[in-house]
Amino acid sequence: MKQTTRLPQHLIERFSEYVEQRRSIALATVLSTEGSTYSKSGNQILISDEGRCHGLVSGGCLENDLAEWSARAIASGTPEWVDYDLRSDDDVFGLGVGCEGAMRILVQPLLAETGYEPLRSWLTQLDETGDVDARFPSRADGGEITFRLSGPRNVLVLGAGQDAEPLVGFCRALGWRVTVVDHRPAYVSRLRESQDCAILCVPVDDFSAALELDGFDAVIVMSHHLASDRQYLKCLAESSIGFIGLLGPPHRRDRLLGEIGASREQLADRLRSPVGRRIGGRGPEAIALEIAAELQEYFSGTG
Repeated sequence: MKQTTRLPQHLIERFSEYVEQRRSIALATVLSTEGSTYSKSGNQILISDEGRCHGLVSGGCLENDLAEWSARAIASGTPEWVDYDLRSDDDVFGLGVGCEGAMRILVQPLLAETGYEPLRSWLTQLDETGDVDARFPSRADGGEITFRLSGPRNVLVLGAGQDAEPLVGFCRALGWRVTVVDHRPAYVSRLRESQDCAILCVPVDDFSAALELDGFDAVIVMSHHLASDRQYLKCLAESSIGFIGLLGPPHRRDRLLGEIGASREQLADRLRSPVGRRIGGRGPEAIALEIAAELQEYFSGTG
């Protein structure tokens, strides 16, 4: 079975920006690991022609050296293979890393003159089919490793109030693609000032027709408007979304479930309410962190 790795949304966005600017960049992919390492095989980051890393393969201790390898690959137009073995020396590169692990990393140049391949084609196929079997040369003299690349997780947030801002920020920092829907223009306008994601102003009765609900991996219902949340839950009950989070206390949840009739049975075990992994704290940021924690747990298969 091929190992699956998900491309984070921020990597896709940065790549699109560099392509638009016709900048030279490099894609660094962790091909294999041994022992204790910050990244596991399949992890990928982008490195700009100025040495800026978008993502990490270590805790920041190897990125400067990797940027130099990236510059070589961009200059030559050919890939580089880099081996880091941190198991036997506590002072690798004079940094005292002490991670006791090893990584083999492939650095591939992505250039305008070669059409930013192969990443450009992979992303096109992801849009069309949802995943792609990407082949990476494992050595200069032959051999390859295949990873199944998938797109980012898709999270839908129903409600653009002020408490949606930190939640959207956490979700985007975790590499997920976020869509926010609200029927109140003022809320939508305010959130657009601080968050760069899809933010739609859609009447509650029309939201299910405006979106392909089954394309989302999770949804958080947080409009703080009883009638809106009731309609959202009725529509979501008809979807196949596996994680439906509802913000608010249990008595509010019970009232809503009582008002949606038979639809409540279709929500079954998918409804998480009150949504959020209880880790303590008060205020919108702490609540957003709790929601993001439960989402991460669910996406990682441990929740």
